[in-house]
Amino acid sequence: MLPRGHTARVLILACLACAALDAQVAITGRVVDENGAAVDGARVEWRAVDGGIVTVSSDPAGNFRTSLPAAGEYAVRAERLGFFVFTDSRQAFEAGPHQLTIRLNHLQEFADKIDVTYSPPAIDPQQTSERKELANTEIQGVPYPAPQDYRNALPLLNGVVQDSAGRVHFNGGDTNQANYTLDGFNISDPVTGRLEARVNIDTIQSMDLENSRYAADNGRGSTGVLDLKTKMGDDRWRFGGTNFIPGVTSDNGLYINKWTPRLEFSGPIVKGRAWFHNGLDAFYNVDSVHGLPRGANRTSGLTASDLSRFQVNLTPANILTMSFLYNLADTNRYGLNILNPVETTTNIRQATYMSTIRDQHYFGGALLDIGFADTRGLLRNPPRGNAIYEITPSGNLGNYFSGVNRHWYRQQATANLFLPTVHFHGEHHLKFGVDVERESFHQQVERHDYEVLRDDNSVARLVTFAGNPFQQRKNLEAAAYLQDHWAPLEGLTLEGGVRTEWNEVVRDLEVAPRASVAWAPKRLRGAKISAGWGVYYDAIGLETLARDQGQTSFSTFFLPDGTVHGPVPTSFVVNDRALLTPKYQTANLTVERKLPFEFYAKAAYTWRGGGRGFVFDTQSPQSGPMFYEGAVFQLGNSRRERYDAVDFAVRRTFAGQFEWFLGYTRSSTRSNAAVDYSLENPVFAPQMPGPFAWDTPNRVHMWGWAPMPKRALPRRMQFLLRNTTAAYLVEYRTGFPFNVVDQEGFLVGGPNARRYPDYFNVNLHFERRFRALHYLWAWRFGYNNLTGNLNPNVVDNILGSPKFLTYGRGQARAFSVRLRLLGRK
Repeated sequence: MLPRGHTARVLILACLACAALDAQVAITGRVVDENGAAVDGARVEWRAVDGGIVTVSSDPAGNFRTSLPAAGEYAVRAERLGFFVFTDSRQAFEAGPHQLTIRLNHLQEFADKIDVTYSPPAIDPQQTSERKELANTEIQGVPYPAPQDYRNALPLLNGVVQDSAGRVHFNGGDTNQANYTLDGFNISDPVTGRLEARVNIDTIQSMDLENSRYAADNGRGSTGVLDLKTKMGDDRWRFGGTNFIPGVTSDNGLYINKWTPRLEFSGPIVKGRAWFHNGLDAFYNVDSVHGLPRGANRTSGLTASDLSRFQVNLTPANILTMSFLYNLADTNRYGLNILNPVETTTNIRQATYMSTIRDQHYFGGALLDIGFADTRGLLRNPPRGNAIYEITPSGNLGNYFSGVNRHWYRQQATANLFLPTVHFHGEHHLKFGVDVERESFHQQVERHDYEVLRDDNSVARLVTFAGNPFQQRKNLEAAAYLQDHWAPLEGLTLEGGVRTEWNEVVRDLEVAPRASVAWAPKRLRGAKISAGWGVYYDAIGLETLARDQGQTSFSTFFLPDGTVHGPVPTSFVVNDRALLTPKYQTANLTVERKLPFEFYAKAAYTWRGGGRGFVFDTQSPQSGPMFYEGAVFQLGNSRRERYDAVDFAVRRTFAGQFEWFLGYTRSSTRSNAAVDYSLENPVFAPQMPGPFAWDTPNRVHMWGWAPMPKRALPRRMQFLLRNTTAAYLVEYRTGFPFNVVDQEGFLVGGPNARRYPDYFNVNLHFERRFRALHYLWAWRFGYNNLTGNLNPNVVDNILGSPKFLTYGRGQARAFSVRLRLLGRK
């Protein structure tokens, strides 16, 4: 029993503690968008009159929870990249519990209010993954080449490289080593693993890339995860159009050479409950190739896409979304360039159909997300005839020797459960999920003979084909994961998880643990240090597995001394039971800091390595006399890859709507097996180490847009620059590497031993907004490749050719015009 004095002190302390608890303000709430869907990762801030700040981030269900130190007035601010900033200058909070719902509106170029501002690229102390994001305003605002294709905007991000064929590479990997999703559903080609789907860029709300430290809920790719988030309508009717007036050129005659109309239309089906959005785009182009005869120097094509999305809020806690994507591509004279005249080209016909449905249910602070997608596609790529194809030192002749008729499908089912916040030594955000995919394809590949000629037109090699032209393959993949996002202390966040994967090809249960940490030191206000490590597995492309079902090639070699070797067979073998799923590890360290004058800086080091990559190899050397005995290529897991990169970035948002970005990347991507064998790739060499064809040791790029300075002109002329902005893109990088072969088709030196000249490009555009016919318009004009650099993407790589190392020009200096209808005010 305590003495009376001690008892009195205990009672006084208990009363003071209760009074302190009563004085605290407990706040729980959700962050949602304009349609009631949860907003993950929104940063909510309360700023007291005395300058004290309390911050919290929303979880995947949009929920947040925090407490204020005392009752009183606070300024509330909520922001997330890709949304307008929410501000409430003064709001009184009394002691006790409070429930808040904060509504963030997605960025719109044509806003309902004049005084709205963009969310700046703030540092999120609870974000553990290496996430990079391009908002719709950046996709629309930066003058990158061929802006009708969203894939051309991805190199605006550090760590992304676009090769000469237009394919994107993340973290030094091949394009089929990444996971591509559309609103969370897989959109990669199941046969090749590439990103081929087309979407109207006006329809894209944001492109989110996680290329390091991404959590266990993402898989099927070791180099990164790209998610295209698309728009949804709201309670206001909106419509817009871009480039509905075709472009005309006088290059070798007067004709329409470009027409890229884009239309979008959205609005309510039932106000406050159901909405829709539709985005349609088309791209008609006629390109001229300088150096070819008139009439045989043009290639044309028409591609189109249409995405329709619907959202129905069955209840405030139950949201149903549906979508349908249709793609069509028709390209004539594909592959036309100075080395490939018209007769060597092919005509491509492609179509893709994708249907999705998703149901999200919120209950008790938890979120259950269930979805299903069905995707189907076809490809026809016939040659222009059956004339023998001739590969000569000065270019190719005849009809291309291979044509494809392919059909494929994929079905995907997903389920994810986000549990309410668990309080145990801090806050835990637990997440579980499963993902199942079924995919299949069948195709017919017709091939005919081709020859390799020397400079004197003598035949060096004759190749014929025999065997079954039909191929088919299917696969079933399943994955499950568990993930915990834990904040034990203020400013410290840990994330750990494990993902298990299984496929019917390898039939092994693969385990992928992942861990990351983010620390925002109190003494370094505005700074964040994050690091992570993880194991990642690549998806298995069906084309690689089906290569053993393809035909056998027979090569007859005619040596200069009259000796004849052959026919020599070349074939491929795939043994599923001997394979392992390609496995990689990735580690990353990143430092972020808010600098004076609202600049944000980031420096990062990324390492990615693996030793189980798929590669075709043969035990016998593939050069000289040994090769004349033939070759059987066995698919194995002997490829080792390594990627190292250091990158720096600085960015700033001016006046709430203008942006500036500067980035530099120093990187290296190499492999012990850099030679890729196929029946369509007539390069002969033993497997050797070397850089990949997209290796880019140095890359610097800067982009942004800013208002034109009206004060630089006399007052009477300032109207010329009113509502006018200048947009720019500057890029320099090391030239890509390429192979050199001799006139017999044998590799000379190591793989990718030579490089194209360095690439340098400057695009400068000006955009003026104006009102006409009660609508708001934006007219843009400017130059691409302002300095007229060669920037080649084709080279004569045959040693001994009269045109050896002759480069074909990339995009020449071009004048660009864009007219957009933004909407009605």
